[in-house]
Amino acid sequence: MENNFFVMDAAKNIKEYLDIGDSLKVIEQFCQRSEFQFLNKKMIAIEVTEDSGRVCQDFIYSHGVPLISERLKEFFDEYGIDYLFYKKVLLRKSSLGMEEVYWLALPERIKCLNVEESEIDEFLNIAEKIVINSDRVGRYEIFKLAEVGNLQIIISEKLANKMKNENFIGIHIYNLC
Repeated sequence: MENNFFVMDAAKNIKEYLDIGDSLKVIEQFCQRSEFQFLNKKMIAIEVTEDSGRVCQDFIYSHGVPLISERLKEFFDEYGIDYLFYKKVLLRKSSLGMEEVYWLALPERIKCLNVEESEIDEFLNIAEKIVINSDRVGRYEIFKLAEVGNLQIIISEKLANKMKNENFIGIHIYNLC
């Protein structure tokens, strides 16, 4: 049985949305590689960019650093997704006296890429065509690929459909193929 997989991405270039800029650059490489062992769980506070909007979208994905809203975290908790690495992040816009709680939500990288059927740029170590071996995904509904350096967050069709019904703000879900 073949499963369909989707990419969960953040809507980009919408001026009304919060913008974190390069605020989380210090943890960027650890997030991109899902290297949880180099991150502690202590909350961090960051200032959003001065020209940032006021709309608190449910998903921010910048330079491989995934931040989710409290609402999206509650949805994941209720859905039974208990395998993400979480770290509380407080987003501030001091000029407006605004503070919002978000969560760094890192999915694991799992070895599920069907290397024979995928197309991989070996120089860049990026899969240009991704074919997933669904037997290797196990119970994971959200993950990244271990065999290549792609930053896409991949979700199951079941999770994608459930999320589409929730009317989350700023999440773009599209078919992997």
